[in-house]
Amino acid sequence: MRHSTHIDSLLLSITKKKLPVRLFRRHVGLFIPASHLHSGLEFAPRVSIGIKGQADLTGFILFKDKPAIGVEVEVKSNASDKLRPEQIAWRDFCHKSNIPWYESRDIEATLEWLKKVHLLHC
Repeated sequence: MRHSTHIDSLLLSITKKKLPVRLFRRHVGLFIPASHLHSGLEFAPRVSIGIKGQADLTGFILFKDKPAIGVEVEVKSNASDKLRPEQIAWRDFCHKSNIPWYESRDIEATLEWLKKVHLLHC
């Protein structure tokens, strides 16, 4: 499964199963500002967005009677994909900061992890 397809399927599954979770795509890297997309410049300026290694998805697990908690999900769509050093650093930062972090290789397993995190914090 392609990376973007894995992300789309995961986000759709969360919605279909009505989980108390809100996840959002995070964009990290170099981007051309929209104002320069059709400027005709041969070398449009690029803007760095995010922190290298941040997870693909960020969001919240919601609760009825208490504040939401943040979660991070790194999506790896191929069995051979490995975390890059920057991703390992981000994972370790999340763990040290008590932010639930998960490496998603399977949609159903990720949904189960999200449910488990919700139950642990209820």
